[in-house]
Amino acid sequence: MALEVTNKGTLADKIGVLRHLQSVDSRLIELTRKKENLREALEKKKAQLHQTKGLLSQRQKEAKDFQKLIDSKELDLKCLEEEIKKTRGRLFQIKNNKEYSALLSEIGSKEADKSVLEDETLSMMSKFEGLHAEEKQLAQKVQEEEKDLTVYASSVETELKSLEKDIQAAKKQWEESAELLNKEALALYRRLIEKDGLAVVDVNGDVCGGCNMSLTPQTINLLLRRQEVILCKSCGRILCLPVE
Repeated sequence: MALEVTNKGTLADKIGVLRHLQSVDSRLIELTRKKENLREALEKKKAQLHQTKGLLSQRQKEAKDFQKLIDSKELDLKCLEEEIKKTRGRLFQIKNNKEYSALLSEIGSKEADKSVLEDETLSMMSKFEGLHAEEKQLAQKVQEEEKDLTVYASSVETELKSLEKDIQAAKKQWEESAELLNKEALALYRRLIEKDGLAVVDVNGDVCGGCNMSLTPQTINLLLRRQEVILCKSCGRILCLPVE
């Protein structure tokens, strides 16, 4: 399939314009991908910081709740110690052995309860120290990630500005080259480039560099005549002989 590109210039000029457009579009695709990758990387760092802050908040809540439990245990222990003290005071008021033995048994039971409470409190305090240590580590990690994010965000902003500048320059080149094509050729080129970013391809032997389908002898002959722009019958892309 042949296509009239423009009424001005040689075929080499026409192919040169199409090649240049493809080159500029490939450059634009690359620059745009770099911008997207930078933004994704920045968002990833932000998400990591958000996650770390979430863990810190969770540990802070756990430590606070655990401190309340410890306070409650310590209050129970204090109350039990008061009860034991009062019960011991009653020993001096007992007048027979039976009551005395019963009171000693009660004191022994309370002392056992006290021992259990003390062990539970010590265990909880040990766990609380672990939570508090982890909380401090996470707080330090948050500070480090915030600092790192600030530096990285600044770097990304600078690079994005540079990329945007390159993109605008490339778009200007594209517009200048596009003006050299007629409406039909430009419309076809736009349709092809918007499909998958590849509109102009080299021929590799007798194979289309776009779809890897074999080209007919007639298509090869038309390319070798260098009189018109030829399209691949399989994928519709613009065919070019390799630059020597």
